[in-house]
Amino acid sequence: MDADARSARHPGRPRRAATDAAIVRAAVELMTKGGVQATTLTAVAKRAGVARATVYLRWPTRSALIGAAARAAVGGQVLPLTGNVEQDIRGGAGFIQRVFERASTPAMLPEIVRGVLANPPEISFEAVAPRRREFARLYRAGAEAAGLDPTVDPHLAFDILLGTAIAHLLANGRPMAEAEAEKLAEVIIAGLRVPRPA
Repeated sequence: MDADARSARHPGRPRRAATDAAIVRAAVELMTKGGVQATTLTAVAKRAGVARATVYLRWPTRSALIGAAARAAVGGQVLPLTGNVEQDIRGGAGFIQRVFERASTPAMLPEIVRGVLANPPEISFEAVAPRRREFARLYRAGAEAAGLDPTVDPHLAFDILLGTAIAHLLANGRPMAEAEAEKLAEVIIAGLRVPRPA
């Protein structure tokens, strides 16, 4: 739900960006230090110096708040998409590489994974990776025109990008370098390209 929709449902004082930022920052700090279990609406409100109702009006569930905190911890911005499939794969590689360079990403990653895999989930994967679905839609719409295989799972390119970034961090103890991300994008594009008839 976007800010306008939330405001329409909860008339009263207008939202303040500084309050939102303080709440999200408090949630990130609590998650980084104490995990999802420590990140209650009450604890976040206390740390942010606001009333619990103030938190609740913005994020009515802990899952929604944790999703916002996770997004903030890994950069706070969503992956920009152009509709040009090859350009989006290259842009996605660079975006994910920069997200993993942030110190907060390795710190938050265990909690993000645990929260997504909890039963029931404490964090929605879509909240952490909000552009995955749109990335797939654009691949489905533009792959054939770009000379890429339109028959593969349209989520594949995004999943390879994110999965490789995680695997690289776990295997090497560091995020991919910019050149490594660029090479990854080229490997993905080459692997998806439909061979031209001889």
